[in-house]
This record gives sequence, C-alpha cells and structure tokens, in this order.
Amino acid sequence: MVALRTRDLQDVVDISHRALECDNMNQLQKEALASMERAIGARSSIYAHLSLSQQQIRISEGQDRGVPAGAMARWCAGYHRQDPFMQSYLTCLSTSSRNVIVSSEVISHHDYVATRFYNEFLRPQSIYHVMIIGLRPSGRAPFGVIGLHRSAGERGFSRLEVAKADLMAPCLRGAVERIQARELLSRHGHVTPRGVDVVATDGTTTLEQRMEKFGLSRREKEVVELLHQGLTSMHIADRLNISVRTVNNHLRSVYDKSGVHNRTALLYQLTC
Repeated sequence: MVALRTRDLQDVVDISHRALECDNMNQLQKEALASMERAIGARSSIYAHLSLSQQQIRISEGQDRGVPAGAMARWCAGYHRQDPFMQSYLTCLSTSSRNVIVSSEVISHHDYVATRFYNEFLRPQSIYHVMIIGLRPSGRAPFGVIGLHRSAGERGFSRLEVAKADLMAPCLRGAVERIQARELLSRHGHVTPRGVDVVATDGTTTLEQRMEKFGLSRREKEVVELLHQGLTSMHIADRLNISVRTVNNHLRSVYDKSGVHNRTALLYQLTC
C-alpha cells in the first residue's frame, strides 16, 4: 500500500473543494482537468462522457486541454476502439472496483510502439504515457473518464500518483452526481435560487411525506435532507459528526427502501 504525503492529501482535498464549487458540467470538467494536470503532473488531458445504450458503452466528446484540435473528436469517433488503455479500463468495470489504469501496466513497450493506435494517433500528438481515471457510481457503468498524458521523454506515472488519482476519483464523482441531481431537480421546478425547496405549497407530496412513505429512520432522513441540499458524503459526515462510511451505509439502506440504486435516482424518487 502506497503512503501518501501530507501534500498529496492536501491536493485531494483542494480538488474536492474546487469541484464542489462548480455549478455545471462544463465548468467542472475544465476545473477537474486543470487541477489534475497540476496535482498528478501531465502535459495534456481529456474528459469524455460515457453512457450505457443497449448494453453498449457509448463515448462522446467532452473537454480537453493541450491536445490538437479535432483529436478528441477522432478518438470518440473510432480510435477509442483501438485504445488498449480504454479497453483495459472497460474490462475492469466488470471484474474490479478500480478507478485508475496506467499504460505501463497494460501493454509492453515492444507491443505498444508497434500498434496502429500509437503510431497513427498518439505519436503525432507526442503522447506516450497515459493514465485513465474512471468516474462511476457504485456498481454501475461510468458516466465520465479522464485521460492524463505524458510524452515519451517523461517518466511514467508512479504508484504514488496512481494512489493519489484513485483518491481523487470519488471526490470528482460526487461533484458530478451533485450537478446531475441539481439539474434534475431544476428541470422539475424543485430548485430555488438559494437551494432546494422541500416544502410543497400546491398540494403535492412533500419530501418529508415521501420519506415517511418509505419508512426512513430519523438518521436516514437527516442524511437525505443534506443530500437534497447538494452535499457530498464527506460534507454530510462533517455536518452530522459521523464517518463517511456510516453516511454511505445509511444511503445504501435508503436505496433499498426506496427501490433505487444511486443518488440521482433517489432525489428524483423523493421529489418528483
């Protein structure tokens, strides 16, 4: 197990705070890429959207930094199918809970430099070392992937940098879920300029009534109310003076009682 330094842990905390300050996905992607380039050390980066359609992973273009114009569009359009690192990460989805894949563990140098993908796509961009960081809710297909790049003249990504990126992934995932939940609530008229309105005035069912319907405990209600305000598990834990693990245990119990599998679906179930 790699021991992170105080500076590394502070980088994780800083990225979490920066991500939670973002109001939309474009802003979050830009902030995530810039922050991770600085914290991990990379000369270019991408953020791609992943979605599940008819049991197939679909990849679409997001933000990028430092890559040639049009390169990300070409990767999304077809080159991702030749990408050994992306394919390795997608394989990991069904076999492990890993968030991070690095190029040095996927393919040998001899095989790598002989691939069409490297010679046609990466080499012209001066990309050699690649780190893939996946963002996914627990037990589900990912909704985003970040790629960090270094050139052939630079060192590969270290075990410490992998451990650091692995800690950052849940922080960014929480920020994505928060934005998705707020956008969902906003589309259904439940978000006010100062936060979430949990009191119905038109005869519809209130949040409190829906929580009662699902038989939530007092503590589960407290967790849900804070989640409803846009807080992450880390911030809910701080507010209630409990551990993040306890918060997530409460959420799993709430998921079971309400028949959902993630935070966005829970908020939709409780407010729509």
